[in-house]
Amino acid sequence: MERALALAACLVVAGVAAGQPAGDAQQGRDLFRALNCGACHSVDGQGGGYAPDLAKRIGRDQTPSGVVAMLWNRGPGMWAAMQKKGVPIPRLNQQQAADLYAYFYSARYFEKPGDPTRGAEVFRSKRCAECHGVGSPVAAAARPVASWRPLADPIALAERMWSRAAEMKQACAQKKIEWPEFTTQELNDLSAWLESLSKSRGRAGEFAPDTAQSGERLFQEKGCRKCHTGARSLAGYYTGRTLVDLAAAMWNHAPAMGRKPPAAGYGEMRRMVGYLWSLQMQDPPGNAARGKKVFASKSCVSCHGQPLTGAPALAGRGLDSFSLIAALWQCGPNMLKKLQQKKAPWPRFTGSEVPDLIASLSGPAPAHEHR
Repeated sequence: MERALALAACLVVAGVAAGQPAGDAQQGRDLFRALNCGACHSVDGQGGGYAPDLAKRIGRDQTPSGVVAMLWNRGPGMWAAMQKKGVPIPRLNQQQAADLYAYFYSARYFEKPGDPTRGAEVFRSKRCAECHGVGSPVAAAARPVASWRPLADPIALAERMWSRAAEMKQACAQKKIEWPEFTTQELNDLSAWLESLSKSRGRAGEFAPDTAQSGERLFQEKGCRKCHTGARSLAGYYTGRTLVDLAAAMWNHAPAMGRKPPAAGYGEMRRMVGYLWSLQMQDPPGNAARGKKVFASKSCVSCHGQPLTGAPALAGRGLDSFSLIAALWQCGPNMLKKLQQKKAPWPRFTGSEVPDLIASLSGPAPAHEHR
C-alpha cells in the first residue's frame, strides 16, 4: 500500500460533468483500507491473493466509463468472493466511488509496466549513451546513470530530464543528435531499466502528495498560461491520457518552447501532469440513440420503469460514471438475486457502451414512466 502511494499523485480530479464529484486519492486510499479491500486485493504483493494486485500497472481502460464496465462485469464474482471470505459487501456512494477511482488512477494502476531489457535498448537507440555513461562518465557534465538518485517512477525521470532540458538541447545540437522523443511505453521501460541499475532499487521513492489545484497554480507561475490559452488551450486537448502519457508529451514538446523551457523543481512535474490530467480526464460523449438500444438489448427495460418490479426509473436522474459505480454496489447484489430467480443473465457492458447508456438516461424521463 505504501509503495503504491509512493508512486502516486494525491491529486484531486476535476468533475467531468455538472454535479459529478471530484475524487480525492488520499481519501480513496483511506477508504480502500476501511472497507478491507485488502482481504481480496493485494497492493504490491501485500494483502489477499484472490483478486488482482492493484499496484501492478497492466494497461486497463483508464476512463471512468471503462472502470464502470470492468466493475459491473466482475460484480457477481467479486460479491461471491467477499461472501466466501466473510467480508461485508460495502455500499458505496457517488463521492466514495470518485475517491477510489482517483486513488487507483494516482497509483498508476492503468499504466503498462516497464521492461528493463527494452529500457536498455531505448537508452542505446536514443543515443543517450553518447553523453551519459552507465557506470562511468562519458561527458564531463553528465553523471553516469548508475550514480543517479533512485527514481520513484517515470514521471520523476521526465522531471529530472526536464530540469536539464536547456543543456541537453545544446548538447544535442553540438553532436547533431535529434531531440530524443519518447513514447509512454519507452519512458516506462527506460525508468524500469534505470531502477534496475540503482543500488536502492525496490525502495519507495520520496514523494510529497499534492492536488490538481496546486498544479494549476504552477501552470500559471511558470508562464504556461501565456501560450496555452484560446485556440492553444489544453482543456479538452487530450482525452483518456494517463499521467505518464502527459509527462512524455511535455518532454517531447520541450524543443518547441523556445531557447530555455521553464525550470521544473522537485515534484513540480507531478503537480503539472496532475493538473493537465484533471483537464482532460473525461468520458467520451455518449450517443443517446445508441444508449437507448443498449438499455433495451441488455433487458434493462424489463425491470426499470415497470411499476410492478420495484426497480427505480433511471431516466432524468443525471447519472454519471461514479453514480453508476455507487448504484452497482448499493443495488447490485439484490439485482443479481432477482435476475437469478428469473433465470436471466447478468448484463455485461463494454467501456464504449457506458457513455451511450449515460447519455440516454440523462434526458428528461418520459411522462408515463413510473418513479
